[in-house]
Amino acid sequence: MNKFVWTIKNSVKNSTIDEQHQMFFRIANSLLDLTERDDVTREEMMIKVSELGNYAFYHLGTEEVMFDTYDYPEKIAHIKSHNAFREAVNKMMLEAREGNNTKELAEKMANFAGDWLMNHIAVSDQHYADFFVSKGLK
Repeated sequence: MNKFVWTIKNSVKNSTIDEQHQMFFRIANSLLDLTERDDVTREEMMIKVSELGNYAFYHLGTEEVMFDTYDYPEKIAHIKSHNAFREAVNKMMLEAREGNNTKELAEKMANFAGDWLMNHIAVSDQHYADFFVSKGLK
C-alpha cells in the first residue's frame, strides 16, 4: 500500500499549515498501517478513523480562519471544496460506524483523505501560498 509522503514541493510557505499537512499524512498513514494488521479490532479502527476525520476538520478550520482574517479573495471557492470533502468524510465515518467491514472502509477513507489532500495541496492550496506570504505570514 502506498504511503503519503509530504515533501518540500508540497509546502504552502506557511509553517503552521505545512505542519498540519504533515500531521494529516501521518494519521492517514497510521490508519493504512492499521488496515494491514490481521488482529486489529473494530474499536481500534474506529478510533483511528475518528482521529483522521477530526484532524481533517480541525485543519480545514485553521485554513478558513486564516482566509477570514486576511480576507483571502478566493476563500468562497476554496471553502466550497473543503465542504465537499467534509461531506464525503462524514459519509464514510457514518458508514464505518454502521457497517460491518470497518477495515475496508478505513482503508477507503485513508486513501480518499490522503489522495484528496495531496491533490488539494498541489493545486488549491498553492493559490493562497503567495497571498499569505504577502500578508507577512510564514
